[in-house]
Amino acid sequence: MARVYIGNLDPRVTERDLEDEFKIFGVLRSVWVARRPPGYAFIEFDDRRDAIDTIRELDGKNGWRVELSHNSKGGRGRGGGEDLKCYECGEPGHFARECRSHYGS
Repeated sequence: MARVYIGNLDPRVTERDLEDEFKIFGVLRSVWVARRPPGYAFIEFDDRRDAIDTIRELDGKNGWRVELSHNSKGGRGRGGGEDLKCYECGEPGHFARECRSHYGS
């Protein structure tokens, strides 16, 4: 199993939109779309190889940023370590919802 991060999404995108776009790459276990702040989502694939194929095919399409989630173990906890990076700018020490580069400051 592997989780994929999708960034730079249109705020109006729905789970169904993403399911339709991503299911062609493999079996999806879950789709989660952020609402506050909007603009990103996580999709969990049953097979890691499908996630890798998805990244190769869709990263940069429609301006999206598609990458393997740094926390692809499936947990939501803040276990510490180097995995805690901002998905917007890639820098450690803050999360996407707190990122200044995301809001143009």
